[in-house]
Amino acid sequence: MKIRNRLSLEFTLLTAGIMLLVMALIYGLFADYVKQVFYHRLRDRALITAQVFLEKDELTKKSFLEIQQKYLRSLAGERSFIYNEENTQSFINDSTATITPEIVNRIRQSNNNELFFLLDDKPAAGIAYKDNQGDFVIIVTAENFTGRQHLNNLLMMLCITYVIGLIILFLLSKRFAGKALKPIVHVNNTIRQIRTGTLNKRVIVPENKDEINELANNFNELLSHLEHAFDMQRSFVSNASHELRTPLTTIIGELEVMLNKPRSQEEYISTMRSVLAESEKLTVIINRLFELSNYDAARPLHHFEPVDMQNLLQDIMDYWKEQGNQYQFDFSSSLTDTVWIDGNRVLLETAINNVIKNAFKFSGNKPVTIMISHTGDSVLISIADEGIGIDPAEKDTVFQPFFRGNNARIFPGSGVGLSITEKIIHMHKGTVTAASNEGKGACFHINLPINPAF
Repeated sequence: MKIRNRLSLEFTLLTAGIMLLVMALIYGLFADYVKQVFYHRLRDRALITAQVFLEKDELTKKSFLEIQQKYLRSLAGERSFIYNEENTQSFINDSTATITPEIVNRIRQSNNNELFFLLDDKPAAGIAYKDNQGDFVIIVTAENFTGRQHLNNLLMMLCITYVIGLIILFLLSKRFAGKALKPIVHVNNTIRQIRTGTLNKRVIVPENKDEINELANNFNELLSHLEHAFDMQRSFVSNASHELRTPLTTIIGELEVMLNKPRSQEEYISTMRSVLAESEKLTVIINRLFELSNYDAARPLHHFEPVDMQNLLQDIMDYWKEQGNQYQFDFSSSLTDTVWIDGNRVLLETAINNVIKNAFKFSGNKPVTIMISHTGDSVLISIADEGIGIDPAEKDTVFQPFFRGNNARIFPGSGVGLSITEKIIHMHKGTVTAASNEGKGACFHINLPINPAF
């Protein structure tokens, strides 16, 4: 069942229950009102009966005639009974009466000298009446045909109103539900049109700041992530293909030349060495691919523990000092206290060393500047060189696997190091960014959150 129909049905059923309770309450209150009105009419009839039979000798002729006319306008199925002090019938003898002495005594003992009850399943009213002739009890019973007719009419009107109201309510709720869900229909239609090649399309965001607006925005963000992921995939395939094709082309070319005609032993050895060198390049690329897959941030395979960043950077600097004088660098630290982060020391060394290695490779024997500082709730590591720099148009793609800038292709490497660095830093909930102008060097900033618990 569609959401529109389900919402309409659920709202209609809920309202139907409320309407049923309200109408039942109305019917019950009206039925009680009809009963009370009829009981009071029976009481009045009992008073008139008493005046007709007991007050005749005390009234003027005119007053008696007026009371007698009222008495003659009896109720449907009306029966009257008068009991004297001995609880026997007086004035009116009705052998079919089923009134017991207990009922008569209850009327005499009632608080207001009146009692309402059922007699043979019919409403009845009894009053205690004192007269100069003695103490009497008058009981009147009758059929409430008019009241039942009113109740039947009310019940019919309520039922008709209930059914018609529910039909109208269902149609209106379906209309309003359709109107409320119309933006979702537009979103659904747009989604049907989106395929792998059309990820640049976006869902129209409704103006109302509601859940549908939030859904559309979240879906557009998802499309942006998917589009970026597909772009990254295409770029990865393109860059990886280029890196793999170059040594393969060299190997094929060397072998084809060697097979054209017989060669000397020295030429065979030279060709084999060239093929071996290119094969080693392929091995390095494949190993880097495997290494890259192991640094997936979604796979928590590495143990994290407190890491002293000042001590970590100092160990890295000592490592590069041991590599020889060709690696010149200036290291400075503004840390006054020990700064701890929650991380994996080996992974952090790998990430930072990848950036430093690139800085040395592209700096042309110029010194590299390395700084560590404390900024708020994070630690910042800056690595700057004076090398070839990064083309501004390529700054956002330097972290893609196997990407190599046009000015960097003459240098050895596979273009995987920075991608591994980014994955490791993201694994530590940090960020790594690049700032550069082509020909003026590059500066990489690694920002890692401090763990205040250490």
